[in-house]
Amino acid sequence: MENTEEKAAKFDIANLIAWFECELEKESNIGSPIDARRELIRALALYSGISEKQIQESLEDLNEKGNK
Repeated sequence: MENTEEKAAKFDIANLIAWFECELEKESNIGSPIDARRELIRALALYSGISEKQIQESLEDLNEKGNK
């Protein structure tokens, strides 16, 4: 059973993802999407146990499929 702190963290993560989606729709932001992507890859690697390299390779594969 999840504790209260874990539930709150999951709720916050879901809301942060939604917030990122809103920011991606904006014409301009202060920060760099390249920097944000790098940090998101790092965070996902920490959380999932999948290496940053594997995540980057998966993203490259998705980009290739999306550009066909």
